Formats: sequence, structure tokens, C-alpha cells
Amino acid sequence: MNQLLLLVLLLTTPFVSAQTWYVSGTGNDANDGKSEKTAFRSLQKAAGLVEPGDVVLIGNGIYTNTDTGNGSAVLNITRSGKPGAWITWKARPGHQPDIRPVGWCGIQVSGSYHILDGLSVTGRNDSIVLLKAQEDAKKPKPDPGFNTNGIFFNGRNNPPGSKPHHLIIRNCTVGKCPGGGIVGIEMDYLTVEDCTVFDNAWFMRYGGSGITTLNNWAFDDAPGYHIVIQRNRVWNNKTLVPWERINKLSDGNGILLDVTDQNTANGATNPNADAVVKPASQTVTQPAPDPKPARPEWKGRALIANNLSAYNGGSGIHTFRTRHVDIINNTTYHNGGIVGYQELFPNRSDDVVILNNIIVPRPGGQVTSNNRNTNIRWDYNLYPTAQTIFTGPNDRVGDPRFIDPRPDLLTGNFRLAKGSPALHSGSADVPLPTDLLKKARPAGSGRDRGAFEQ
Repeated sequence: MNQLLLLVLLLTTPFVSAQTWYVSGTGNDANDGKSEKTAFRSLQKAAGLVEPGDVVLIGNGIYTNTDTGNGSAVLNITRSGKPGAWITWKARPGHQPDIRPVGWCGIQVSGSYHILDGLSVTGRNDSIVLLKAQEDAKKPKPDPGFNTNGIFFNGRNNPPGSKPHHLIIRNCTVGKCPGGGIVGIEMDYLTVEDCTVFDNAWFMRYGGSGITTLNNWAFDDAPGYHIVIQRNRVWNNKTLVPWERINKLSDGNGILLDVTDQNTANGATNPNADAVVKPASQTVTQPAPDPKPARPEWKGRALIANNLSAYNGGSGIHTFRTRHVDIINNTTYHNGGIVGYQELFPNRSDDVVILNNIIVPRPGGQVTSNNRNTNIRWDYNLYPTAQTIFTGPNDRVGDPRFIDPRPDLLTGNFRLAKGSPALHSGSADVPLPTDLLKKARPAGSGRDRGAFEQ
């Protein structure tokens, strides 16, 4: 009898499956969006329909809109997936969709369990005059055209129990955005991998960087990596307009993990600790409710690994007031040319492991610095000039012998020539299975230092 009842239920219960939605530059929002021939035209149309487990396949085309209002974005994702039923936003095979924002964001995500894969966001830097951006930064009301972020995982307006979490962005290109490139604020469990991030943050008044996390909001206290930033190429992100809160140039880092501690009395300074932030009225584009609830202590760990970060205006890789970070097998080169930051350094941070990195400062630049840090493990790093700020017994001082370093990281070759002191000399204490190109580590008698395994 029970088996018969089960059979009846199976036959009479509607079968629910994930939906694939299609968006195309030749589509129409009057379509049903359920096939290539009936694709939607706008990304936002799909955003209003997605359910857990759905996939949105995005075809060739330029995607934009004219909205410059508060919180504006070409694609504003507010719905959430579920564990085991993530929502995926993906370029169709062989297609290269290009998102071109004019408002505050290209893509803004305030929901959870989302994957962004193979998308491009192109900002308006080529059409912006620096003088106009500097003039705008002095006005009380910001113009979003000078402050557009590329991809923004934004939890500032969500209530404490609904901050975004479990977010993955991979194989994406974010370039020429006047604001930050890839930004995560008040979120948890974020992975940024295999992306190219360049020419961002030039014109914004808020002191942005290429890839940034800020004020991580703990989803849980589970052990392991909550933040993963790996196998990215990050270059020429810089600030040319003073940060409005200190009236000085600041940031423009390649990769920055910013403020996970809770010591508000510490008084935030900019990452180089050369300017103190004065209390100011809320100036963000989407102010959170007041009074704002206390941010829970973030006990997760972050991994920054196998990244190539070069020619940024700030540091190549930097942590500020951040705990529990592994910075492993990265290559940084000639950063800090705008604000003078050191190549790779923690600042007011705790429990940071810095291993197997190749760190090459610009002419006249410095390898690292130390300001009020605790529990820093620094070893197996390679840099061309001796320094005494942090040193490890297995550090090496010498030329890494890059094959062909260039300002464009897509044409330059930062792999290691024969005889490099970085070859087969790294540590396996924090083992990584692959390098920047997903080549297996180790490939020889020992692990190489830097982002590439020979």
C-alpha cells in the first residue's frame, strides 16, 4: 500500500527542474527567454525571474542602460539561490557579452549563492577627463559617472541576517571602470578566480582598488577559507582623484583585504597609515539604516594565491586591519607608482602568512613595511634587494629572471627563465595544487616561487 501511494505521488506531483534563461544582444524582453531564438534583451529581465538552480546564458552584445540613480546597475541581482542550487550567470559558449555601465555599477549582487562566469564589464575611463573628475569630487553630490564600480557584491543595505554570501566570480574581465574593479563589502564566502582586472579606480572619490574586500560580515565561523582570491591578473589600477575623506590620494592597490577587525576606536586610516580619517557624514551611494548594527567578528580565513599584480598605483597586495590571511605564491612587480606604497605588505594586521612570493618593487620602491602587525610569518620569498623589515631564513635575494615583463599583463611574460633562484625552491607548508595557468604544482623537484610553476 505504501509503495502504491509513493507511485501515485510521483505520477501526480509536478516535476520541478532548474530553468535555463537566454539573454542576447538581438533579443527582446517581450520574449519568453527560454531559448536562443526567444532570448531576452536585458539582463535585468532575467534577474526578475531567476529561481534557485537556474542558469542564465548570455550571448554576444553590449548591455547597458541609462539609469544613473542611487544604486543603479546594468544588472542588479537581489534574488538568492540555495545550497546545492546556485544561480549561474554565464557567457554562452563562444560568446563575449560586454556590460557597459554608466551608473553606479556594472553588476551589483546583494543576493547569495551566485556564480558569475565569463562576463566582461567595460567602464568609461576612455571618455573621462581627469580635470572634470577632480572638480566633481569637490561637489557635495557625487556623479556616478566618475565612480562606477565594475562588479560589486554589496551587503550594506541588507539586514544583519541576510548579508550576501557564497559568491563566485570566475573568468571575468573588469576594465576601465572609474570606480573599483571587483568589490565585496559586508559579505562572506567570496571567491574571485581566473579574472583580469585592469585600469580601474582612476576617477572615483572613494579610494578604490582593483580587487577589494571590506568589512567582511561573518555568515558562520566554520574553519577554512571564506575568501579566496586566486589566479588573477591585476594591473594598472590606480587613483588619480583624492579620497574625499582625507583629501589625499590613497589606495589604487592591485589586491586589498580591508578591515575585518572590530576596533572602531582604532580610527581607520588609509592603508599606508599616512592620513587619519576624520568622522564624516554618510556619503556612500546607498546609506545603510541608522543606527547600524554591530558587525560580527569575522573568524574565517582568506587565501590570496597565484596572482600576478603589477603596475598598480598602490601596492600589489595589501592587508589593512585584517586577520587570518595566507598570501602564497604571488608575483608582484613595480607597484606603488602613484601613492608610493610598498610592494606587498600587511598593515595593522594579525595572523598573516606570506610565503613563496616574488616581490619586485619599482625603481626606488620598497619590498614591504611593518606597522602595528602581530603574528606575521614571512619566509621563502624572493626579492631583488636586501631588506630587513620582514625576513625569513629561506628568503632569497636576487633577480627572479622574468622572461619578458611588460605593463600589459596579457602580452608580458612573467614566467621564469632558466637559472632563476625562484625555481624549485619554494615551501610546501601551504600547498597549492596549481599555478596561475592551472599547471600542476610542483612540476619539478620542488615548488617554484611566484605565480608560475615551470
